[in-house]
Amino acid sequence: MLSPFQQLNGDMNYRIDMRRDAVISDIRAGNLARLLAQDQLLKEMKNNRGFRLRSFIEGPLTFAPTYKYDRRSNEYDSSEKRRVPAWCDRILWKSREPDRVEQLHYRRYEADVSDHRPISAGFRMTIKSVSEEPRALVKAELEGAWAVHEKSLLAAAHQFFVDQAMV
Repeated sequence: MLSPFQQLNGDMNYRIDMRRDAVISDIRAGNLARLLAQDQLLKEMKNNRGFRLRSFIEGPLTFAPTYKYDRRSNEYDSSEKRRVPAWCDRILWKSREPDRVEQLHYRRYEADVSDHRPISAGFRMTIKSVSEEPRALVKAELEGAWAVHEKSLLAAAHQFFVDQAMV
């Protein structure tokens, strides 16, 4: 059975079809509209009838491209490769009943420990009914799994900071 709400997120590696200097100039000028017109993912979704992600929705991209930065810096890639900045990090969603889904936010964060800037999206959904017993079981299972996963994430983050001599 198809879930009423599906979300796809990650580093999708779609780029902006423009020269690097023009992209950076438009970012500095706040001209995101020009960049969005050349975004490969948006072009595929609009023009390619066979594109498998075409039925997904993406919130408005109102933030600067999230890739590729020099680590621990606000500068786009200054390495030999000098990669063109892009919105590689994306969150797409779809629902059988889109009028029951409200996207509350779609934003980026300024953590500079990676060559990507992290993003998030929040949603409010209207549901028809809740079966309390299965809900409680799923909730307990997820809380347990999250506790284990959170411990793993914290250990990995701590190790990263130790390895980088930041602690």
